[in-house]
Amino acid sequence: MNINNKKKLARIILTVLGLLLLAILIYRVGPREVWENTRQVGYYFILTCLIALGWIFLQSAAWAIVQSAFQPVPLRVLFKARLMADGVTTLVPMSANVGGEAARAIIIRQYSPLREGIPGILFDKTVESFASLVFLTSGLFISILYLRIPEKYKISALTVLVSITVVIAVMIILQLKGVYGILHRLARIFPRSRQWFLEKEEILRQFDRNMRSLFRHSKLKLATAFLMHFASRWLGVLEVYVIVRALGWSAPLTKMLFMSVFVVIANTAFFLIPGQWGAAEGASLLAATTVGYPAAVGLSLGLVRRARKVVYALVTVILMLAGRQKLKLSPGEMNNLKKPISGTTSGPDKA
Repeated sequence: MNINNKKKLARIILTVLGLLLLAILIYRVGPREVWENTRQVGYYFILTCLIALGWIFLQSAAWAIVQSAFQPVPLRVLFKARLMADGVTTLVPMSANVGGEAARAIIIRQYSPLREGIPGILFDKTVESFASLVFLTSGLFISILYLRIPEKYKISALTVLVSITVVIAVMIILQLKGVYGILHRLARIFPRSRQWFLEKEEILRQFDRNMRSLFRHSKLKLATAFLMHFASRWLGVLEVYVIVRALGWSAPLTKMLFMSVFVVIANTAFFLIPGQWGAAEGASLLAATTVGYPAAVGLSLGLVRRARKVVYALVTVILMLAGRQKLKLSPGEMNNLKKPISGTTSGPDKA
């Protein structure tokens, strides 16, 4: 069994385990009670879908700002790519040849070559991660200040936040220093990797040049992109508020903030589970019971949010079929990616 087959098998096993966990949670809480609670959401489900569209739009607009360091890409294209990338993440491992982030680069390659698209997405992901870290840290601090949170949850959440901080710091350092020099030194230490390095040398140099262009981008525009990603997180809090209110319960802001933060932290901790099946619903249940809601409310919250993700996964499938969108590279594109190109790196945006 080759590496790709092993990865696919691992994704399938993890997905099955996640679905099994979800089934156990529904059984323990009570299928009838969960169904009755979930059914109460009714037409508010449409509102949750619109809220999700709102944060996808904000994320797309932030991405457009980052990508404009090279050349403008139509916002509608980026919005479609972001929507489909989220759908791909939900569909993994059943239908995806690539992960959601890689899918973004492939979808926009008609407007932005991969050597610009990939660095742009990586930089946008760094900005998004930093905005998420600020949101999670501030949200957790407010929750600890105003709510009675068990010590074990505080410690677990802080541990994940420290891990996120370390990952973001490493990402920024690698982007600033460049990957070419690091891999060049590794190629000297490990002779077997030297041939691979020589084949990718021009690609690595081009990647570093593009990343430096992104860091020289307008500071005002990058700050705007950060604020858009930060605002998109708050729309997630609004979604939790709408669902809890639709279930017939009061929804104080501090509780909604904690539940939103807790689920994001749990999803980060269980990132290996494709789509966080089972993990996200379990986190919603645990967060809800921590702040005084019944288990059925927390699980119903998780299931409604899952249903919204499935809806957009179906939209992704429709877009793929209607546009004959293939989320993989053709052999010709792979060859073009290997060839050195010149003149693709735009200067920093001076506006």
